[in-house]
Amino acid sequence: METSARQRLYDAAARCSVDPHWADTDRPIEAATRALVDGLDSPALRELAGMPRSSRPGPLRQLLLDALDELDVPQPDPTSPGQRVSGTSYARLPTDRLSLHITPNDEGFEVLIHVNELEITQVGAGMGMHPFDLFVPANQLVATTEPRRVIVARCECGESGCGSTEARITRDDGVVHWDWSVDVPLGHGVSFEAEAYDAEVERIGVDNSWQRPADTASRLVLEGADRNHLAAAGLTLNWAAQDHRDPQRFLVALVAKAEMFQVFLRFPMKEPERLAAEVLQTLRQPPGKWRATFHSMVVGRRARPSMASRRWRSEDPWG
Repeated sequence: METSARQRLYDAAARCSVDPHWADTDRPIEAATRALVDGLDSPALRELAGMPRSSRPGPLRQLLLDALDELDVPQPDPTSPGQRVSGTSYARLPTDRLSLHITPNDEGFEVLIHVNELEITQVGAGMGMHPFDLFVPANQLVATTEPRRVIVARCECGESGCGSTEARITRDDGVVHWDWSVDVPLGHGVSFEAEAYDAEVERIGVDNSWQRPADTASRLVLEGADRNHLAAAGLTLNWAAQDHRDPQRFLVALVAKAEMFQVFLRFPMKEPERLAAEVLQTLRQPPGKWRATFHSMVVGRRARPSMASRRWRSEDPWG
């Protein structure tokens, strides 16, 4: 990818943070030195190149921004990975490397995300997402020209609602950009060469080698469920997994959000493909034919979901 000296200087500025927690005093000095070697010149650029590496990050970053102004290079927009000015594109350059790994943890499995040598899942919210949260029924890390926000890390308690790292994923002109929000792992976004990024995301998305038989059944159910059919009954498929309270059972959890109920279906464990086929066949039936249980999400409420038949039983302690 051919880049100009001005584009490289913009990239350096986009990756500099004034926050002392993320500050790297070497980066702006090295950027100024390289820009001078590349043929750029301005008073602020020369001053920055001569600054001691013990300097505070704030003044260094300000000198770098002053140099951009003197050289008619736009200042980075913190809300965007790049911009186009007078027909020239300025954006972070695709110099980062993405590596994805699925590994066991106390909660089951998690997806560890490494950018260069840094595990951003740990330094962000603390724990990687479960593989199914990212890759089933569709791969959430696939980059398109339409920006997409994806939770890529969660709190160490296992709940993303408690804490999370979000990445805004965007594809633009052969480059994939990630920009952080909430619990940020870096003081700047990162950018990848699209071909290498796509290959890594596709590789991890089809890797089923980590799955135990119950995980395989879960994946087949999550991939095969007719969500439109369930939505017509006011239900959303939440998850499907081995019941941790009864390992001989497979538990399917749904939510009737409008009516504030959780709905549960249980099946005897068996070979994954046969189990998934039985679950999917049941989910295709009208809910009134299910043998289901339910739980009110409103404490103390004595009521039944509108789609429930007399076969359904309450799990609420208040009846």
